[in-house]
Amino acid sequence: MIKINLLPHSKRAKVSDTEKYLLLYLILLTIVCTSILSIGLMWRGHLSGLEDEVLDLESQRQILLTRVGRLNQLERKFEEIQANIEAIKYIRVRQQLPVRYVDETTVRVPEERMWFEALNLNRNGVMDIRGVAVDNQAFAGYVDSLRSSEFIRSVSTQRTSRREVQNLSLVEFQFQIRAGPPASFSGDANEN
Repeated sequence: MIKINLLPHSKRAKVSDTEKYLLLYLILLTIVCTSILSIGLMWRGHLSGLEDEVLDLESQRQILLTRVGRLNQLERKFEEIQANIEAIKYIRVRQQLPVRYVDETTVRVPEERMWFEALNLNRNGVMDIRGVAVDNQAFAGYVDSLRSSEFIRSVSTQRTSRREVQNLSLVEFQFQIRAGPPASFSGDANEN
C-alpha cells in the first residue's frame, strides 16, 4: 500500500547567521593561533641557532685573544732582542774607536822627521803625546794634518822646546788631542 503524506513537510530549523560567523571566527582563530605558534617555534629555533653561533664566536674570540696576547709577548721579546743587538753593535763600534784614534795620529806622522816618546789615551778620547821632531815645520805640518782628520776634534799644543839628542838640535813637543767619532760616523759595525 502506498501512503501519501499530504501534510506539509516539516522544515528544518534554520541555522542563524551568528552561528555561522561564530564558527568562522573559531576556525580563523585556530588558524591564527596555529600560525602564531608555528612562527614562534620557528623563531625560537632561529634564536637558539643564533645563540649557539654567538657562543661559538665567543669561544673563537677567546682563543684569538690568547693568541694575540702571545703574539704581543713575542713582539715585546723581539723588540728587547733587537735593542740588545743594537746595543751590542754600538758597543762593538765604540770599541773600535780608540784604535781608530791612535791610527789617525800615528798614520799622519812624517817618516824620519818626527818620533813619539809617549802616547797616553784616556776613556774620553783625550790623548797626551810627547815626542821630538826634526824641526818646527815638521811638527806644524803634522798638527795641521791632524786638524784635517774627521776623527780629531781639537789639537792643543802645550809646549815646544829645543833639545839636544846625539849632537842634533831637535824640537821637543808635548800636545793634547781630543778625538771623537765624526758627525758622518754611522756606527755601523760592518764598517772597515
